[in-house]
Amino acid sequence: MRVFGNRYRAELMLALASADARGVCLGDLAVAREVPASVYQAPVRALVEAGLARKLPRVAGERRRWYRRSDDDALWQCLEGLLSCLAQAPVSMRVG
Repeated sequence: MRVFGNRYRAELMLALASADARGVCLGDLAVAREVPASVYQAPVRALVEAGLARKLPRVAGERRRWYRRSDDDALWQCLEGLLSCLAQAPVSMRVG
């Protein structure tokens, strides 16, 4: 997953690629991955700045923030396949 700069950006990209029309809530993703939601803040900001994702307007009365992938479906289909393969690949750990 280092191909994409960091593990959390890759996890977020995979979540966006496979999300339904509602998109991805960083809090929900963090709970599912058992990490703090803050680890996805910088990656989502980078994806929004790159035009690969967009922040959706808040729904009245809801505190959660949702993000959706860009409208380039062909790009996201390619990314989903690549990210799924990378997520299944064994990860080597470096110590020291």
